[in-house]
Amino acid sequence: MKQTYFNIPGWFNYSETYDIIVDKIPNDGVIVEIGSFLGRSTHYLATSLMNANKEEVKIYCIDTFEGSSEHANIKLPKDFSSIFRDNLKFFIGRNMVHVLQGRSDDSEILEKIEEASVDFMMIDGAHEYDNVKDDIINWWPKLKPEGVMFGDDYSLKSVELAVKEGLGMCNHRTYGVNKGFEQTWYCAKDGENMIYEKKIPGVNTLI
Repeated sequence: MKQTYFNIPGWFNYSETYDIIVDKIPNDGVIVEIGSFLGRSTHYLATSLMNANKEEVKIYCIDTFEGSSEHANIKLPKDFSSIFRDNLKFFIGRNMVHVLQGRSDDSEILEKIEEASVDFMMIDGAHEYDNVKDDIINWWPKLKPEGVMFGDDYSLKSVELAVKEGLGMCNHRTYGVNKGFEQTWYCAKDGENMIYEKKIPGVNTLI
């Protein structure tokens, strides 16, 4: 299936990370993506899974679809969930992508995902310190014992501090960071020293 994610506006700088996830995840695996915006990254991930014959993998996308402070200057409807659903309708229809609309710290959202059930989790919602730290702490228990948590924009001081303190409160102080123009951090729950390379700079497009 041809990749067409680049037709969807938004930010997406971690294609290598998603490529590794596609390679490692079992056929019945679960991925949680916090911060999906209009679906650019989700579309890339779902297409890659399909091309790898892993259509049974479930992707849970958590977003308010109302934007955050970084979207203040972008013209969008107050609720742009319908745009996301339209962009991902093929994969939603195949039961690969599941939309959980709401805040990532909402108890109803958290309760929809069982503890120790998630293989890979991407933290890429709001980038303020409190939001990133809360996402790490709230969602860490949802990872399987061998699960891995990722996040983007480690170059932001708010994210760097939140990652250090959030993972520390989860009793994990060792994690990796992909250096470069955009920085992705990652932490394996079992402490395994895994390498998640980032060699190709991402290309962002806005509306």
